[in-house]
Amino acid sequence: MSDEDESDLLAELRRPRPYPAVSLTLPTHRHRPENQQDHIRLRNLLAETEKRLLDDPKVSRDQAHAVVQQLNDAVDELDPEHFLEGLVLYASADEARTYLVSATVPERIVVAETYLTRNLVSASARQIPYLALVLSIGEVRLWHGVGYELHELDHEESGFPVISSGADRDGPPNREGGHGENQDFRNMLTEADRKLTPLLQEAVLPVVVVGLRQHIATYRELSRHGAVLAADLEVGGLLHTTAPELVEQLAPARARLAAIDTEEATKALDAARSGKRYAAGVQDCWQAAREGRVGHLVVEESLRVTARPETVEGAVRAALVLAPPGTEDPGAGFEDDIVDSLVELVLAADGDVTFVPDDSLSEADGVAAALRY
Repeated sequence: MSDEDESDLLAELRRPRPYPAVSLTLPTHRHRPENQQDHIRLRNLLAETEKRLLDDPKVSRDQAHAVVQQLNDAVDELDPEHFLEGLVLYASADEARTYLVSATVPERIVVAETYLTRNLVSASARQIPYLALVLSIGEVRLWHGVGYELHELDHEESGFPVISSGADRDGPPNREGGHGENQDFRNMLTEADRKLTPLLQEAVLPVVVVGLRQHIATYRELSRHGAVLAADLEVGGLLHTTAPELVEQLAPARARLAAIDTEEATKALDAARSGKRYAAGVQDCWQAAREGRVGHLVVEESLRVTARPETVEGAVRAALVLAPPGTEDPGAGFEDDIVDSLVELVLAADGDVTFVPDDSLSEADGVAAALRY
């Protein structure tokens, strides 16, 4: 999905709807036996949602039954064998939408006048595109990944695989399990690095280098692209592996890419603080977002703030009224999670949003921004 398509989708999901608009999120699992329990937990979540709707004085029984029917129909079409890390389910009286996401989400029910989109935004933000360069003594292959999706680039797309002349791949293995590194091997790595150049000129992506330690060291010595060599995966025998097998092996590398993303977001905030273009806390970030001044918003994954925009004589002001902690029903106009609207404001103004692990922004109460001015 392109950035434009994603923006359009989020805008459509966030548009006001007749109450009740239900958002459900549930952490799920890719593999047995855990994913067989996910369907049971999902049914329990639906039962809890139905009870909440029937107990809601603002929802008629007909409305409650219509929404629950939409939810049940949507869940009936789900196959636990296709579950990823999280499930996001939206429903109103006349529609239901399901999204399987490659990111952990909390178990949650939100009933409001719009759908909660932050989990989709967070999942999308974590889908960091990357290249994986798989080295062996006789061949170099190139894969393109986005989160858990991975496919090998063929010769027409990339000029890969790069294959050696065979002079040193046919010899006996050494004590480390590899082969000698003669000039033929180095020439192959140099050619692979050369073929990376036009691909990185099209899109600068982080590169994960996969192979035996000595092969990775030689490639790094020869490469002209050191600035984008983001992570190493020291493991051999993956030349002819399948995409599902390789994507599991790449888990530590993806974690490293996510950590780099967090580090870069933190550096951006530090630079903004030094340049006096910094906002911290939901109040200040909300005001700056309302004014279109947020260039980069950084939010802790689990931050949740119940609030409503302050109004004076019916006009919305650039300030928030926060619900007292522990309030179950703060009243009309309060959003269960104002962070969702904050993220939407920033994205609508072409700002960037990065989600970081909890406690990364403890000094800023979970949310901070680098301002444009």
